Amino acid sequence: MLPGVPRPSRLGLSRRLNWVLLAYGALAVAVGWAYAVTRINADYEQSLNEEHSRLRGVTAALEAGTLAMINDGVGAAVAGANELESESDNGVIHANAPEIIQRLQHELAGGDYVRLLFLTNGERFALAGRNGGSTSHILPTWLTVESVPREQNSWVGIPIADPERPNSLVIPFALRVPWGKGMTLWAGALFSFAGFDDLYRRFGDQVDLIGLIATDGTVLVRTTQAGGHDQAVGNNIASMAVFRAARAQGRSGIVEGYGTVIHKLSIYSHEDLNGYPVSLVAGQTKEAALAPWRARRDKSIAATAAFSALVMVMTAQLNHYILSLRRRERHYRTLFNNAQFSAFLLEGDRFVDANSTAVSMFGLDTERSAAGLAPWDLSPEHQPDGQRSEDLARERIAAALRDGGRTFEWSCKRLDSGETFPAEVDLSTLSTGNTVLALVVIHDVTVRKRAEQALGTLSARLIQLQDEERRRIGRDLHDSTGQTLAALELGLAQLKHESGSVTARRELLEHCTQLAHQCSTEIRTASYLLHPPLLDDLGLLSALRWLADGFHHRSSIQVRLDLPDTMARLPPDKELSLFRIAQEALTNVHRHSDSPWAAIRLRVQPDAVMIEIEDGGRGIASEQNTAMTGAGPSLGVGLAGMRERIRQIGGSFSVESSAEGTRVRATVGTA
Repeated sequence: MLPGVPRPSRLGLSRRLNWVLLAYGALAVAVGWAYAVTRINADYEQSLNEEHSRLRGVTAALEAGTLAMINDGVGAAVAGANELESESDNGVIHANAPEIIQRLQHELAGGDYVRLLFLTNGERFALAGRNGGSTSHILPTWLTVESVPREQNSWVGIPIADPERPNSLVIPFALRVPWGKGMTLWAGALFSFAGFDDLYRRFGDQVDLIGLIATDGTVLVRTTQAGGHDQAVGNNIASMAVFRAARAQGRSGIVEGYGTVIHKLSIYSHEDLNGYPVSLVAGQTKEAALAPWRARRDKSIAATAAFSALVMVMTAQLNHYILSLRRRERHYRTLFNNAQFSAFLLEGDRFVDANSTAVSMFGLDTERSAAGLAPWDLSPEHQPDGQRSEDLARERIAAALRDGGRTFEWSCKRLDSGETFPAEVDLSTLSTGNTVLALVVIHDVTVRKRAEQALGTLSARLIQLQDEERRRIGRDLHDSTGQTLAALELGLAQLKHESGSVTARRELLEHCTQLAHQCSTEIRTASYLLHPPLLDDLGLLSALRWLADGFHHRSSIQVRLDLPDTMARLPPDKELSLFRIAQEALTNVHRHSDSPWAAIRLRVQPDAVMIEIEDGGRGIASEQNTAMTGAGPSLGVGLAGMRERIRQIGGSFSVESSAEGTRVRATVGTA
């Protein structure tokens, strides 16, 4: 579309103003919502960051408290191991059991969360508590330090029952201690994490869960708002997606997911305990973490919705005053597009719009594709009179603008195929404010032109045939009947002056009688061919039988009749048309087909009668195939006359031809 050229659907300001108002209203609403969404998203990110920072702070505090607890116990066990180091010999503790127990009890000075201390070199095990202790050469099943890799210097076991308080759980922690000559000793303690409840109470308003999880996924401690200290520890959660995501982050980080206790989407902060294969976890449901943000979000949405409603109401009120103009415009567009002729709007020498009929008539892509085209772009270079299309189009446009309108014939061209076709063009001016447009209405007159051409050809040929028929009748009368009458005249004259015997006169009279009979027969035959009386007197069946018999005697071509025994009489014009179809078709068989036979079939249907004439000749030449369908101007006058005769009485006509022969079929109604 050319710059500055308005679409014709916006001839006035009503539709443009309507869209401008809608655009401004939509823009205002969009800006308001965009601002609200931006603020909400920024607040969301800030709320998440604050929650992440808060959870990191909780895990940091938990790490400090937990590490202090563990150091109180494991540190005491390490101190006891160091005191016994001087008595070792290749990893064997020579002190007696009471002495080892006493030394471990001496170091057991931490809080009640340090339940017992233990030492082992892999061959001997010592366990000491505040109320006593024991040693053994059999390691307990929960002590799996022998499976710890050499590069790992710490170990954490699974929760076990407290040896002194069977109803409570303790968790073993141990460190590898260099001991003796190249040997190591594991020094550790059994810890009760019931004290985690106190830690949880410190952060209860910030988290829903705190826990201690081994790096292999074993849950060591888990405390929640719902149930306090979780006794169902010892489960392994290594297969859970949230645990795998946390381990993939390294020593610390923030993950989101669903846990085994809080069955809601939660945010978890994790921090590995320094020096031990344990991670501290603090979790909060995302719903609770974002509750303040949701309250602020709802207020922002409510305010934005109120603003949007206000803008929409104002826009609706303004649009109300231009609805009538928009309705008129829609009516115009409907009429414009539904017209059965091509319509263009012309501004200057360029089209600015076209209707849907113009799209199909000129092979355009869409109505919009006509914008920017000139009339000569849809025309051949020269018109039939030899003038250039561009020069003649400018002249006609100028005349239409000057006089108010023009009607003329024009040669048009399709853009997709380049095919030209004749058209009738109406040019009229259309004023819209300060703009003067031209309405171009184009009627495709191809069918009319072809019909006129075919009618002219048919009329000329009919006149020619009429003249030829007159000459033939005149020649036949002159050459046969005329000669016979001349001979009869001479015979009668001779008879008049004959003075011979009675026998001679009788022979001459017989000869004259024969000549008179021959004249009568020839005249009767010509009369029957021009219009058979049998058709009027006895009907179509008798006339067709007479036609077939006479055609066979004149041409020696065998005629195969397939007629019903009886049939009701048809209107005279329809019987005559069917008879003429058969007569003309048999004439074509005789003149053109070289067929040794012809067939006439008549079928009586409930509401129609069909006649079919078929031969076994050479068929119609291929260049006439298009003409047979009636689509071309070269249709033979015989076929064209038959088709026109049937068309005038409301029937149908068809021709089928191939190398095996030709079939002519006509159908008319019985009414």
